[in-house]
Amino acid sequence: MQRTFLLSALATALIATGGFALAQQTTPPAPPAPASQPMKMDGARPAWKGSMGGHRHGQHGKRGMHRMGRHGGPAGAVIADLRELSHLYVRSGKADQLPSLYNDVLAKTQDPMVRNYAYHALARAQMRPRDSGAAIATLRKSLNEDLTRLNAMKANAPK
Repeated sequence: MQRTFLLSALATALIATGGFALAQQTTPPAPPAPASQPMKMDGARPAWKGSMGGHRHGQHGKRGMHRMGRHGGPAGAVIADLRELSHLYVRSGKADQLPSLYNDVLAKTQDPMVRNYAYHALARAQMRPRDSGAAIATLRKSLNEDLTRLNAMKANAPK
């Protein structure tokens, strides 16, 4: 009995040691190439997150913009344009003009996706000078529109 126990313990130890030795023999993956620090422009926003590039377009090239338009349809293209415009406004020091841009978009469209984006962006723009009351009112208006649309969809749904 003891002999069987000792043999099984020895076998387990050999297997464990062999696995450890095997793991030691494999070469570790090469460390990633050191990334260069992103160039800073106009404040704390890195250049790769700025206008005319960044995660939305810069890393994916023109295909990223095409993909946004194809999957998001015309609404996705409008939202992409709004994002780029907002980055340009902020970069050029005209962030105070963003609320009028978003209000203009809200006046021109009835698309739910664009309206939702515009309401949320408008609330963020209104929070910049710390006007939380206006931001809350904007988001409540958006919520009311969304609830009205949801109720209309449920009322029109077949039972």
